[in-house]
Amino acid sequence: MKDQHESNSTPLSRRRVLKAGAVTSGALLIGGTGVAAAYDFPSTNEDNKENGWPYVKPVDDDNCEVTLEFINDTNALAYFEYRIDGEEPDETYGDHPVVDDDVIYPGVTVDGRGESDPVVETRTFNATSMVEIRLALGGERDWDFDWTPFSVPSCDPETKSDCRDGGWDDYGFRNQGQCIRYVNTGKDSR
Repeated sequence: MKDQHESNSTPLSRRRVLKAGAVTSGALLIGGTGVAAAYDFPSTNEDNKENGWPYVKPVDDDNCEVTLEFINDTNALAYFEYRIDGEEPDETYGDHPVVDDDVIYPGVTVDGRGESDPVVETRTFNATSMVEIRLALGGERDWDFDWTPFSVPSCDPETKSDCRDGGWDDYGFRNQGQCIRYVNTGKDSR
């Protein structure tokens, strides 16, 4: 799922692949003061891409997962929060300093300080329907964008072993036999 309008000119030496579940950290610069009662996000992911500000680009999707590139071509930090399948995180990093009545979600820090080339962090997420990304922590408030969804292809078992040991339940089948029948025939009885 490559963006046809996007050239892949970022040097490989600047690319970093992060394992799903790895926690990234770094000092964050929080621009502005105070918390807006109902925060009006000034940008979108697409606007950020067009303006050369930090943005997210889907690069691949597969059964139950999506791979995203987090791109920062600025001389600042950007912290992209992520939300999987619309759920609240099990662990939060405190109250959100920008978005009122919300928490800081887990995320990906992309540090562009002192870099002449864009910094690209790549992360693969496992989900059943979508991964959402927002940018509300970083060098400039003008960059902030609200939750942007990235669809995940349906989760379907690919082998009989995917159906064993309770795996059938993860795919939404009523029992192991239905799951194995789906693998063998493609007939979906969920």
